Amino acid sequence: MAPAYDALVIGTGFGGAVAACRLAQAGLSVRVLERGLRYPKGGFPRDWEDPLNGWLWKHGQGLFDVKLLPGMSIVQAAGYGGGSLIYANVHLRPPAETFTSDWPTGYSREALDPYFDLVAHMLDLQPITASARGLPTKTKRMKDVARQLGREQQFFYPDLAVRFTPAGEPLPNKFGVSQEGCNFCGECDIGCNVRAKNTLDLNYLAVAEQRGAEVSTQAEATRIEPLSPEGYRVTYTDHGAGGLARTVDARRVFLCAGAVNTTELLLRCRDEWGTLPRLGEKLGCRYSANGDFLAFAMETREVWDASEGPTITTSLVVDQGEGKDKTWFVFQEGGHPAQLAGLLPALDAGKDLKVPADLLQKELVKTLRHRSRELASIEGERGRFHAVFLAMGRDRANGRLALRPLTGEMEVRWDVPSNLPLYRTQEQLSQDIARALGARAVYNPLWERLHIPVSVHNLGGCAMAEEPAYGVLTPDGEVHGHPGLYVLDGAALPASTGVNPSSTIAAVAERNVEQAIRVALGNPAWTAPERAGVQPYSAAMRVSGPVAPARVVPREDPMRTVVIPEGGTVASPTQVVGLRFTERMRGFHSPGHAPADDFVGAERAGKRAGQVAEFVVTITLPSLDRFLEEKAHGGIAQGTVHVRGLTPPEGADVENGVFNLFVDTDSFYERRMLYLLPFTGVDGKRYLLDGYKEVRDDDGFDVWNDTSTLYTVIREGSERHGPVVSSGIIRLHLPDFLQQLTTFAVLGTTSPAVKADALKRFGGMFMGHLWDVFARTKLQ
Repeated sequence: MAPAYDALVIGTGFGGAVAACRLAQAGLSVRVLERGLRYPKGGFPRDWEDPLNGWLWKHGQGLFDVKLLPGMSIVQAAGYGGGSLIYANVHLRPPAETFTSDWPTGYSREALDPYFDLVAHMLDLQPITASARGLPTKTKRMKDVARQLGREQQFFYPDLAVRFTPAGEPLPNKFGVSQEGCNFCGECDIGCNVRAKNTLDLNYLAVAEQRGAEVSTQAEATRIEPLSPEGYRVTYTDHGAGGLARTVDARRVFLCAGAVNTTELLLRCRDEWGTLPRLGEKLGCRYSANGDFLAFAMETREVWDASEGPTITTSLVVDQGEGKDKTWFVFQEGGHPAQLAGLLPALDAGKDLKVPADLLQKELVKTLRHRSRELASIEGERGRFHAVFLAMGRDRANGRLALRPLTGEMEVRWDVPSNLPLYRTQEQLSQDIARALGARAVYNPLWERLHIPVSVHNLGGCAMAEEPAYGVLTPDGEVHGHPGLYVLDGAALPASTGVNPSSTIAAVAERNVEQAIRVALGNPAWTAPERAGVQPYSAAMRVSGPVAPARVVPREDPMRTVVIPEGGTVASPTQVVGLRFTERMRGFHSPGHAPADDFVGAERAGKRAGQVAEFVVTITLPSLDRFLEEKAHGGIAQGTVHVRGLTPPEGADVENGVFNLFVDTDSFYERRMLYLLPFTGVDGKRYLLDGYKEVRDDDGFDVWNDTSTLYTVIREGSERHGPVVSSGIIRLHLPDFLQQLTTFAVLGTTSPAVKADALKRFGGMFMGHLWDVFARTKLQ
């Protein structure tokens, strides 16, 4: 039996909307599956009291899909229009040099520019200066800050997918869909209820439906399997029908569910369902968080008004170094709805919020959520003096998306230390700008405490490459070895864009769906009607009035005005130095020893049974200043754990471990050093080595014993309330300590004087705490 459709599109973000539109224009029969809801005008959630009422995907298929994955916190959209429903409207083209490496042959700025122009035409892009309302306050402040910092030549206004006609006047756009003009309400990133955002449901997807595409919302694809002799069968969950499983067959499938979800679906088809067993080993590789970095400026000198105007209106380019040492990123001012101003103080680690230091990712999020409710009553006037910043840049795209072998849970393996040069420079500029505003720089708490980034621009996982040994897709977006199966979303991008990636995803999708349509039709000359100057919409529109011409007009890149001085952009006066050292500890553990806190007894039992436990971890302090100032004194722990019976003989990798030095307790004369080292056991289960060194003044001189003795339990799972499966003591031995001293390295500077000062400050802090604990009481 022949497949029911010529093409099936899964997902309606920037890749899926482009695919659905062009396939329908080409005269093919098209079915579209979207897992989220369709949001009409005024239909986005606005219950500020209940976060479960329409906001979260996990609770009734809400708008925001938040994934707290090991290694990365991910924010995605779920709805008809994908990420365009909640993104900040920004469209930028990466500089030409972005495409000189990692991208397959045939990709360059010159080759992609016609497709960028096509995207700009479909989305009616224009900068904030096109608004008759004038510039928002934050926009003016940001330009002034750029001038103060000597960065005015790198400042520009990016293109926005926003309609700047008079607010409150519904008018049809060029596709016959009614929209109003922007009213500067600051609600772009929670869904525009007045339809002033040029979201994909108002252009690309509207055209697709006008041309006959059949759309199913609340339809979540869960499985893809090949048919014989051609085509694919897709199984999906119909959430609108109570979770009923349904299937649809198509000759070609265009997978566009977003970088993380697309990769996860293919991983499950290969590793869980076994329907696509020939998918290559590069599936999941080359994941990029696009260098996303979130920061805030609290208590600005002058009014900032983050809730006035579109979410983002300005950009600033930083370009430093050369070759492998090059750091390139874009820094943008952000915004938020006025009703959320009270949540920002909950993110301020500079305030004493009494958040425990020994919390892992999900526990920390729960605590912050509780804090945000307490602080949500902040006066509106105070909220006008808080600023939001977002940076994105060229990270190493060296992450990996994978399914855990036993549980099948999705995870991200992300190497923060190797990407620290980028994060460090972003942090420097955040501090510079906050200082220029007379404010304090504050960072995303997940980064501050656990050094886990938050990404809203996930890319990669199904990278394009000429050969399957290097990627999952052909340069045209077709899965290697699977004719008719395409990936046209951010998962296909083989590297970070360094800028807001929406335009790049859409332009690459335009290029690749054009190639797919030419093959499907047997017409090597097919091109999008707009590029050919055809007016394809008037017959389908049900509105009166003039229709704008469809012909694409080349659009100038707003980044063209940026001037990069010889030798790079101005160096930051703020120096962010870090520290790194390696520690080895060895000891004994006893499985099932009771009571769990009888550490000495467990150590003895483990020693008798030969139950060795040890680890070697490299501890990285990304910012020494923040490490010294922040009460949690946290660092990143990477390395291996070896526990006999629980880990393979070679040990298990530490997955996003956390180290805290000299955490306060209820007593001024007592401190604790905390180690939280998650790992996967030989049985495929998650475990957490949860240990502490207790530094306090007992009888006798016991400084060495206190700072070298780690009382540990190993818990099942990855949270601190998990059941204990083993306990014991792991010790730092003198030879290992002497070796540890040789591993200290200062990061972020080449200056011998700065390095010496950093080591002096770290040593001063270390000895100062020991003095407080062991000496101060004896001198009083």
